[in-house]
Amino acid sequence: MNKQAASNIFKLLLVAIITYGLYLSFFKPLSVENDLLPAIAYFTIQSNILVVLALVFFLFANHGNRTTAVARGGAMIYILVTGLVFHFILVPGLPEYFAEGVTFRHHITHTIAPIGFILDWVLFDRKGLMRYSDLKYWIIYPLLYWIFTIIHGRISGLYPYFFMDAGAIGFAAVLTWFFALTAFFSILGLIIIRLDNMAFFSLNKKFR
Repeated sequence: MNKQAASNIFKLLLVAIITYGLYLSFFKPLSVENDLLPAIAYFTIQSNILVVLALVFFLFANHGNRTTAVARGGAMIYILVTGLVFHFILVPGLPEYFAEGVTFRHHITHTIAPIGFILDWVLFDRKGLMRYSDLKYWIIYPLLYWIFTIIHGRISGLYPYFFMDAGAIGFAAVLTWFFALTAFFSILGLIIIRLDNMAFFSLNKKFR
């Protein structure tokens, strides 16, 4: 089996399992705080959908160009944040919801999706195409998500995450979380760009 075939098979398998995780999440809401919110309101669900769309795009796109590199970097930041925030903030911060452990569907959308997408990048992507200027594009979606969620929450009183609930933790705390997570997105983006351009990955630079 050549590398291109292996890449396609890996992507298809990843699309299948993430889609299954999304199916479970839509029919059994993901919420750890408020079941009144639809699954699509959660960054987890949206980032997993973006990963599936990106993988499908990579299957048919002209591989190894700037467009695929920008799409890859953005989707990778979003799904990494999904996994890291879940495992290091939500699970420890809301132990009452995870007393019996993390369920399989949560692992699909918060563990398998991030790890699988990173592996797909490391193993199969052409490297050296990402630029530091890409960061300004990658940060747009998280900012829009935050703004929309805060406005919707102020109107409905429903928030998908405790760190967005100004009524519960105060506006100053929400702003602190906002700046902290924005910095986190940016730092992750810078790390990804740096890794993409490191000599360590040079063996993959000519692939595709």
